[in-house]
Amino acid sequence: MRTLLIYTTWLVVGWTFASWSGSHTHGQGTNPRYGSRRAKSQKPNIVLILTDDQDELLGSMEVMPKTLRIMRDQGVHFNNSFVSTPMCCPSRSSILTGLYTHNHDVHTNNDNCSSPFWQRTHETRTFATYLNNAGYRTGYFGKYLNEYNGTYIPPGWREWVGLIKNARFYNYTVNFNGNKMKHEDNYYHDYFTDLIANDSVTFLKNSKQYFPKRPVLMVLSVPAPHGPEDAAPQYQHLFFNNTLHRTPTWNKAPNPDKQHLLKMTGKMEPIEQRFTDILQQKRLQTLQSVDELVEKVYNELWYLDELENTYIIYTSDHGYHLGQFGVVKGKSLPYDFDVRVPLYIRGPGIKPRSKISNIVVNIDLAPTILDMAGVDIPGHMDGRSMMKLIRAKDYREQAHGVDSDTFVTTRRPWRDTILLERGKVTKKIRKEMMRQQKKNFLDTVNSLPTISESYLKYATPKQKRIFKECSKPENQPPCKKGQKYQCVQEFGRDLPRLMKCRWKERGRRKMQRDGYLRSKKHCPCGRKKKRMNRREKQSQTEFLMKHASKDFTPRFIRTKRSYLQMIGNASNSLQNSIPVQPFDRRCRVLPNDTVTCDNILYQDPVEWKNHKEKLDEMIEEYRKMLEDLRIYRKHLKSSKPKESFLNEFGIEMNGRGYLDFECEPCTQSNSRQYERKKEIEQRRRRRRNKKRRRKQQQTVDSPLWNSTYWNLPPNEKVTRRDHPACRRAAMDCSLMDNSHWKTPPYWSNGPFCFCTNSQNNKYWCIRTLNTTHDLLYCEFINNFISYYDLKKDPFQTRNAIHDVNYGILQQLHEQLNAMRACEGSKECNKAGLFSIRMSGRHNRPRFDSLLTNTAVRSNLYPSVHRRWYCLLICFELYLINRFSQHHSI
Repeated sequence: MRTLLIYTTWLVVGWTFASWSGSHTHGQGTNPRYGSRRAKSQKPNIVLILTDDQDELLGSMEVMPKTLRIMRDQGVHFNNSFVSTPMCCPSRSSILTGLYTHNHDVHTNNDNCSSPFWQRTHETRTFATYLNNAGYRTGYFGKYLNEYNGTYIPPGWREWVGLIKNARFYNYTVNFNGNKMKHEDNYYHDYFTDLIANDSVTFLKNSKQYFPKRPVLMVLSVPAPHGPEDAAPQYQHLFFNNTLHRTPTWNKAPNPDKQHLLKMTGKMEPIEQRFTDILQQKRLQTLQSVDELVEKVYNELWYLDELENTYIIYTSDHGYHLGQFGVVKGKSLPYDFDVRVPLYIRGPGIKPRSKISNIVVNIDLAPTILDMAGVDIPGHMDGRSMMKLIRAKDYREQAHGVDSDTFVTTRRPWRDTILLERGKVTKKIRKEMMRQQKKNFLDTVNSLPTISESYLKYATPKQKRIFKECSKPENQPPCKKGQKYQCVQEFGRDLPRLMKCRWKERGRRKMQRDGYLRSKKHCPCGRKKKRMNRREKQSQTEFLMKHASKDFTPRFIRTKRSYLQMIGNASNSLQNSIPVQPFDRRCRVLPNDTVTCDNILYQDPVEWKNHKEKLDEMIEEYRKMLEDLRIYRKHLKSSKPKESFLNEFGIEMNGRGYLDFECEPCTQSNSRQYERKKEIEQRRRRRRNKKRRRKQQQTVDSPLWNSTYWNLPPNEKVTRRDHPACRRAAMDCSLMDNSHWKTPPYWSNGPFCFCTNSQNNKYWCIRTLNTTHDLLYCEFINNFISYYDLKKDPFQTRNAIHDVNYGILQQLHEQLNAMRACEGSKECNKAGLFSIRMSGRHNRPRFDSLLTNTAVRSNLYPSVHRRWYCLLICFELYLINRFSQHHSI
């Protein structure tokens, strides 16, 4: 027994020493236990570790010493790594497919996220399918896509442990190789980050044991530091009062020169500032389990003697912000704290503690993984392989431990501009934008004294025709003798109307197209074909019998209307008129419009009072008579006799008109159809009323918005999103209360509301970064434009759009449109070459001179096409500036 105990003790000591030596060798040497016993695969293994919502600018990497020691000290750091869309599902779709968001059509976490279209079109072309066909053993562990429902295993994956729906640490369900397994809240069995680490290491062991010659591809998609930020129990006491997130832009608000969300966001209240500190603490705590995961996978590769033949990639799907510009928390903004992510790669041929400053984006990960495996990169992918930068001569000659920015030059020029995009322009939004642009154009044109030809080229064909006709002198109002048309500007209409000059206006009664009065007959079960009135048909028959020959075949037609012959004469009208009581008029109106009365009325108060009372009585009587006259007139209008030439024959015509309808008999089928139509109409009416009420509610801010006046109803369940007390017009706001976090440290400061997004936070930006330029240019969906020069303003605090001349804005607008339309690596790389686009082409001056010299604006575009295009951009910017002054875009 004692011998067994000694043997066990030495075994543990030897195992610990092997682990310590493996973690301090920096990947040098091989493990003698495996090096001589089995053959290894020729192709390298690939491990992708993907975190969720991890930032790079708020200090999250500084609290992960094991990851920095393994990835940064033994690999390369891409210090200018970005994501194309700072949202979970769009970014993960870009990582899997190597496509920009406008090419894979996953624009939000809900729209098209893991939809049938995605499964049918793009999921079959992820990097996993290519590596699986190349002989790799593929395994996916962790969060996949936000709307993944767990009913299938995506193609290309041999081992599948996919989280169903969004990130969780406890109480989640996973699809384990086709079987749904539910986990609870036991840390030792259910903590999701540890589960990913254990399952991935087991898969790696089994793959190398049973398939030693086959390479392995593993994706470890951990939920940290995404909400609900549940840390492991052993780390729940760390990072108290950590303030790494308090950057120079923290709580910098309001920002009137930025987009709508930041313009409407004010400074954080003390309760919100406290919340950002605790949220930072919990996020850093969850990353400690990820730090352990990286070391565990690293040690297992060393034990299996696969470390020198393995590429390890560490990155995140997007960044995060905590109080930057006053926004309490969130993502989805185009600024660096949301789009910049950590990216480290270590493996064969990579120098330790090296750095590459060339701009890279998440669409480059899929081509890079294929290039690492020696698989041809498909032409439809928008990204490029980062291995081209690693194999470049500049990188191989780079000194060890370089800390300054190092831009690598490749044989084929590497792009220096990427596309940032968020949101999709739906049909409804496109119509609204066109309507708004039309209104802005008409407002501008109507404010001008004369309309020149340069403005007419922006008008539609209808607008051009109206403007051209209204500019003629013969069409100016008012109408003159011999004038045919006049231009009239009606109230409430932006576009003038070209109307005919009518000298004698005649009233027209509303009738049907065939000239007959409408039938007001109601049929509960529908109408049959229109038929002629029976008395009309009888009258035509009698007329034909008297005046037509026997050989004539009658065809009954509807008669035309004629003027009604007046019945009776004026004497009858006077006899039937309403009698008026005689009245002694003691006052009269003189020809000069003055009133005079008898002298006694001015002298005797009693006579004056009696006469006034008599006048009041007569006024009241005449009012009653006037009401009766209106009722008589209404009755006569509804019972007006027919107007027909058949009145000459003395034939009496009854009914409401010649055109009559025959009602269908009510049967079970058509009555059910009628009831169905009635239900549909009622449902539509209720839907319209609901939308109208919702729109009215959204336009009014809640009086309980201020958290200092918040009173949560006792024992009342409320949702965090769209809470009545957190509702704000055109903003996406939610509630934070004491029950939000289930693990320590808890939130105990009471409820409050905060807004994380707005409905018009949709944008398209280009991010340029090279040795001479570092800029961000954005166009928002509400025509708002922003420009930031990070060489002068590294924290993007000031919108410098007014410091840039129109020539530069036109070039940036051109490049943005080219990036938005690019498909494939060739087009996207060509559109992303900022230095080539901004210099040398079309004999333009260099971009640097344009930034400093605005006097060369007239010499920018020698060709006619460029001159017209510049005018278009200038006009658009003029409209935007004018609209921003009056409407506060």
